[in-house]
Amino acid sequence: MSIKLRELIRSIRACKTAAEERAVIARECALIRTAFKEDDNQFRHRNVAKLLFIHMMGYPTHFGQMECLKLIASSKFPEKRVGYLGLTQLLDENTEVLMLVTNSIKNDMSADNQYVNGLALCALGNIASPEMCRALAREVEKLMSATNPYIRKKAALCAMRIVKKVDEIEDKFNKGIGPLLEDRNHGVLLSGCCLLTALLELNRDYVADFRRHIPALVRALRNMVTSGYSNAAEYDIAGITDPFLQAKILRLLRLLGTGSVEASDEMNDILAQVATNTEGTKNTGNAILYECVLTIMSIEAESGLRVLGINILGRFLLSRDNNIRYVALATLQRVVNVDLKAVQRHRTTIIDCLKDSDISIRKRALDVAYALVNEENIKKMIKELLNQLLVADTDFKEDLCSRICMAVEKYSPDRRWQLDTLIKVMCLGGNFVKEQQREKFCKVVASTPELHSYTVIKLYFNMRESLTQEALVHVGVWCLGEFGDHLISGRAVGPDNQPIHVAPADVLDLLQDVVRKPPNPEKAALTHALVAAALVKLVTRCPTEFDRIRKTLRKFECSLHVDLQQRACEFLELLEPDWDSTRAGILDRMPVSEKDVAGADGRAVGDSSIHEVLPSATGARPDGRASGGQGGGDLLDLLDDGPPAPVQPASSPVAARGGGGGGGGDLLDLLDAGPVAPSAPGPAAAAQSPADMGLLDIFGGAGAAPAAPSAAAQDLQPVVAFEKAGLKIILNLRREADASISILARFQNGTEAAMTNFIFEAAVPKYVRLAIQPATGQVLPPRSDAVSQSMSAVNTTNGEKPLLMKLRIGYVLNGTPVQELGQVGFPAGM
Repeated sequence: MSIKLRELIRSIRACKTAAEERAVIARECALIRTAFKEDDNQFRHRNVAKLLFIHMMGYPTHFGQMECLKLIASSKFPEKRVGYLGLTQLLDENTEVLMLVTNSIKNDMSADNQYVNGLALCALGNIASPEMCRALAREVEKLMSATNPYIRKKAALCAMRIVKKVDEIEDKFNKGIGPLLEDRNHGVLLSGCCLLTALLELNRDYVADFRRHIPALVRALRNMVTSGYSNAAEYDIAGITDPFLQAKILRLLRLLGTGSVEASDEMNDILAQVATNTEGTKNTGNAILYECVLTIMSIEAESGLRVLGINILGRFLLSRDNNIRYVALATLQRVVNVDLKAVQRHRTTIIDCLKDSDISIRKRALDVAYALVNEENIKKMIKELLNQLLVADTDFKEDLCSRICMAVEKYSPDRRWQLDTLIKVMCLGGNFVKEQQREKFCKVVASTPELHSYTVIKLYFNMRESLTQEALVHVGVWCLGEFGDHLISGRAVGPDNQPIHVAPADVLDLLQDVVRKPPNPEKAALTHALVAAALVKLVTRCPTEFDRIRKTLRKFECSLHVDLQQRACEFLELLEPDWDSTRAGILDRMPVSEKDVAGADGRAVGDSSIHEVLPSATGARPDGRASGGQGGGDLLDLLDDGPPAPVQPASSPVAARGGGGGGGGDLLDLLDAGPVAPSAPGPAAAAQSPADMGLLDIFGGAGAAPAAPSAAAQDLQPVVAFEKAGLKIILNLRREADASISILARFQNGTEAAMTNFIFEAAVPKYVRLAIQPATGQVLPPRSDAVSQSMSAVNTTNGEKPLLMKLRIGYVLNGTPVQELGQVGFPAGM
């Protein structure tokens, strides 16, 4: 005979090893099987009880399922109770033998004993299959109207199971829900709330029909909140009257009040009463307040009530319990779109949560902080987040960087501020900025021609300070390759109104430093690939460093990384003389997609002048020349009228290419004086933005008074500006209504060979303002005048002083670089 349950538990606990435990279980299971085969009715309930314990231990007990059905059919209550317990534990709704017990459950639901009724209802509510629900739904409906509250409560819970399992009879219990919600017994009322909540969550169409029960729910909730409630002592938990029922009613009111102003008005008073009278010092009170806040923010509540709810969440944030703070942050994230201004009042507390030692609190606070960002507070919020990035843990920096980048991309007031902020992020946490964000940064830079010069200069000097941040190095290397001509041109001015001079050699030194010390040694091949691409692009931007670039690229030929090795070989092939005529086009700037251009047009550019003090920006060389070969910063003093104002080149997404030394290295000193400011040639023309003036107007020529407008536009006699060695430049002149002179320079190539890497540069006196657009191309086809370039000049002296222009032309003809100088004398009165 098998032992008692208590002895089995004692023997299992006495086992010292898992093997001993398995032996005890196997021996006892064998004895139980033998008893089942002998049909031992005396100890059947004891054996099933032992099987339940063995099932809890994780051992198979399927052989006892039929014995549970036999116990349920017994007339003795102790055996029936163990049978139903075994039924709910050893079987589930997918078990085939479960259908055999349907008739027994139906009989027990009709029994005179309330506890037998309760056992049947519990079993049906736990493991009923859809077939059983259809077969027994009528009996459950009858029991919902029973006089015994114990049976009504269990019948309501069983009905909730039926509603979830069978869709076609979900409205079968609608008539019986009303009396349950008006019942004075808390158990019945709680069960009725659960049933109605489940029904409304499954089918929102019933909400309007059940809104008539809101007064009964409000009355029940007010009775529990009122201090003089007669049954308060019976249901009191930590000073709160039946918090479980209060939470259920609040949740049900949330479903009934959503989208209805009238229903919400009926709830406003009781919700305010619950929010103000509930004590939040213990978890029971906090649970009620939490449900109350969710209800307030879900219904059409008054603005003052919503503020009260959000203030409750603000108090939660000050709690020492991390669980309460986490719940508050999660709730704030859900309600921030309902009342943003009210949540904004707790912004400081939310930001402080970013410093919490618990990573889950920090991440949830970051989600809320990101949700608070909008066009009005973007600068303040990003400043706070950048301060947190400075001291954040390594595990948290990636999420923080990602959120900052997303907020800046969505709400930045202008492109200048967007680029500045992203550069700060890359300086502080560049190793945690994702590839996707780096690509977006490069697209923003490429689609904003007005900020090409500003961005590449800022990235260059930030890289000189530190090469430890991967994102900063990667985007910086890319920008140096694409827009390096802006960096070495010397046209940009710093905060002291002095030109910023960077030599091509300095740029190559920086790139070699990146090769020697990549920010992430594990991704050195990727960094080297970016450097190789930048180097080959600098061939046309820094032609004076041609040999050094070739030498650096040769180091990558033997790389163990196949992709880098292949890139280096292909780039070196481009440097061969056979590619001289097409190299400039191949190494042109990366084109910008129409989508990116459209996105850039939709947002202001912002100021492009450089306000920060850049280190070593104007350092002099030992030979007395400024870094980059610029001679002292003064342009040619034409006709003793002071230094001329430089041209204001219109930025273009296509890189300025240097041919024959133009556009890179030391600019030619016209008549041994200062350098001219070259144009930014390119095949595509872009409109000149006023934002360029602060960065490119080195000598403040834009401050002069404009000439008085003339009566009407007038075409003037063309001027031959230059003619030598087969190259002829004709300037077509037109006086506009505003007294400015529109100049269309047309370049004629009279030779039989193409002129490549064509550069046209101009310098004018200080009293003349000159704006020069990019050329339509940099390759002059033989026997053709297809390439042209537009300029606009304003003589601020109204013709009292002559309009003069110094020219420098550079091109490559048959592989030989050519540089020429010229001077243009315009008709008097211009």
